[in-house]
Amino acid sequence: MNNKNTTIDKIAMSEFDMHYYQLSDNEKQWCHDEMMNNKKWLNPFWKQEGYQSETDKLCDKLGILNYKTI
Repeated sequence: MNNKNTTIDKIAMSEFDMHYYQLSDNEKQWCHDEMMNNKKWLNPFWKQEGYQSETDKLCDKLGILNYKTI
């Protein structure tokens, strides 16, 4: 089974409207180059300092501490 929740698959979907495994070798190489050279993919919003996921926000609101270690 192909993982469809990876950065390279997100690039394939955004550029070709196809999953990475469906691409030709040239398109796969293009996705790889894009992933390595484009700051959009190198520094996504979820890796920014202070980013808080929706789950983190909800748990904070509900007072659930350290849910990631449970």
